[in-house]
Amino acid sequence: MDTLSHALRSSNYDAEPMLRSCGISISNQFAAIEGRVLSAPKLKVGNGEDFFPRNGRWNFNNKKLVEPTKIEKWAVVNFSARCDIRSLVRDLIKCGQMKGIMIEPPFDVFEENPQVRRAPPLVRVEKMFEQIQEKLPGAPQFLLCLLPERKNCDVYGPWKKKNLADYGIVTQCMAPIRVNDQYLTNCLLKINAKLGGLNSMLAVEQNPSIPLVSKVPTLLLGMDVSHGSPGRSDVPSIAAVVSSRKWPLISRYRACVRTQGSKVEMIDNLFKLVSDTEDQGIIREVLLDFYTSSGKRKPEQIIIFRDGVSESQFNQVLNIELDQIIEACKFLDEKWNPKFSVIVAQKNHHTKFFQPGSPDNVPPGTVIDNRVCHPRNYDFYM
Repeated sequence: MDTLSHALRSSNYDAEPMLRSCGISISNQFAAIEGRVLSAPKLKVGNGEDFFPRNGRWNFNNKKLVEPTKIEKWAVVNFSARCDIRSLVRDLIKCGQMKGIMIEPPFDVFEENPQVRRAPPLVRVEKMFEQIQEKLPGAPQFLLCLLPERKNCDVYGPWKKKNLADYGIVTQCMAPIRVNDQYLTNCLLKINAKLGGLNSMLAVEQNPSIPLVSKVPTLLLGMDVSHGSPGRSDVPSIAAVVSSRKWPLISRYRACVRTQGSKVEMIDNLFKLVSDTEDQGIIREVLLDFYTSSGKRKPEQIIIFRDGVSESQFNQVLNIELDQIIEACKFLDEKWNPKFSVIVAQKNHHTKFFQPGSPDNVPPGTVIDNRVCHPRNYDFYM
């Protein structure tokens, strides 16, 4: 903040003749505004234990999970990572027991053939899968994949595609360079969530006592589109929608993914008629899952969190995406009229907040909803 304050004073924008002639004045001091800090939500972990995050963080050391899974059919795949695999597996099983996850010994450890280590990534993955298919009696619950590098490992992408897209096998990758309890705990949290377990939940879910959401069936949606690298017009954009399930819980989600035209920001597969009687859009998939997982209840409220759109695209979200969602609802039931709330989350802004007289960031949960907000739209910083 001192650096920015010095730059603001030395620039002396207020003395700029062009600005003065236009009647614009810029202060040499930052604007002072009032904010408030929301208290951290109380979490529930295993055995009904309460858990309070501190400074926006929490860890699961010495904590059990709310709904741990049981892992019976699994195997280890080693792409030439140098480590003591027996010791790693023993520590993983021990750490899992502390979290409530019962892990049976792996069916086998598949080591990469030294002759293919220098082969192209796709070839290495194919050769490894040939080994797995020869020895494994049926599909595993998940595969633990050991990679030689933590970042930019060239087999990571082909391995994930082969497992998830081609075979639907859950996989967890790890680079066993510096393995400790915290690292193993983080891996187990991912494995448990991928296999359908629940790591933690909000205390207000258990009551349930979430304002508005707990009173009537409410569906939460999160939507975003990711694009290829700049200049790569041949790479399709990927649209993803996550949706809550098992109302009145809000800590369980499922995901839907579709490809669409390159650099297209608006999602065009939310409602997709393939015939007069068939919709293959994302929202139909989401609504049916909510209905079956929530005691055959239709959502009366749908709250949409949309990421990655600028202010100039707000109307497009309403006119294109929201319209598709409404059409998908009407296609399932013409008389169904749920209420909608659309919340746009923007991360890439240039507004900075500081605590006066302190080098620290503003505390987690800080909310600013006055003075520097939009004069007409209802917005806030959090």
